[in-house]
Amino acid sequence: MTTKQEENILKPSDNLVTLTQPDSVASEAFRILRTNISLKDFDSKIKVINVISSTAKESKSTTVLNLGYVFSQLGKKVLVMDLDLRLPSIHKKLKMKNQNGITDVISKSIDFNEAVIHYTKNMDIILSGTRNPYASELIQSRAFAKVLEALRNAYDMIVIDCPPVGLVTDGVITSTLCDGTIICVASGMNDKKDLERTKDLIDQFNVNVLGIVMTRMPVGKRYYSKYGYKKYGYGYGYGYGYYGESENKKKKKEKKTKK
Repeated sequence: MTTKQEENILKPSDNLVTLTQPDSVASEAFRILRTNISLKDFDSKIKVINVISSTAKESKSTTVLNLGYVFSQLGKKVLVMDLDLRLPSIHKKLKMKNQNGITDVISKSIDFNEAVIHYTKNMDIILSGTRNPYASELIQSRAFAKVLEALRNAYDMIVIDCPPVGLVTDGVITSTLCDGTIICVASGMNDKKDLERTKDLIDQFNVNVLGIVMTRMPVGKRYYSKYGYKKYGYGYGYGYGYYGESENKKKKKEKKTKK
């Protein structure tokens, strides 16, 4: 018998490329990312990972979904959590209704088992849920810390989608409760100052950065250790399609046209 949450699922989303196109370049890149994370898991168990970015539209949520799925392919019980409470997008990526979710669980409106979505055999989804005007307070609450600790015992891996740290500090605050953080950086989209501000924030909170994922890249190209993040380890770029010219290139063309 299916639950009400499961009835929202029509078919696998195209955003979950590791499920729908397992032999693609992008899928292989996510598997390499999974391997890199696993190789760093020596001294301490990496069980809870949050994913952040400097700005919006850096394919953060897509990264969360696909990273969660490739870990589930190892037989691990994985939970993907949408903690971008101000502008959630996981439900849109999966074409679902954002009815119940983590905010409802934290506020004890419903039980976790009523909100969780069993998306695949080994991967569960918990959406953001009812919109709450006190997002930062909710994330910093003891109630959320208790929920996350309980979920640690229930899952082998938890991957959390957090809001861009250039807009709000929720993602950095969440990092203090996680075992490691991944930063998504979109190729050709970021201003160097935005990235420097992000770096200052993660330094300030002593965040354990596992690495950088370069997104929105032309297929076949890889970029390593850009923007001064080299000391934090690897930076791996995956490409799942060409999204057009970067903003910098567009500006240069406009200048030439005006001349």
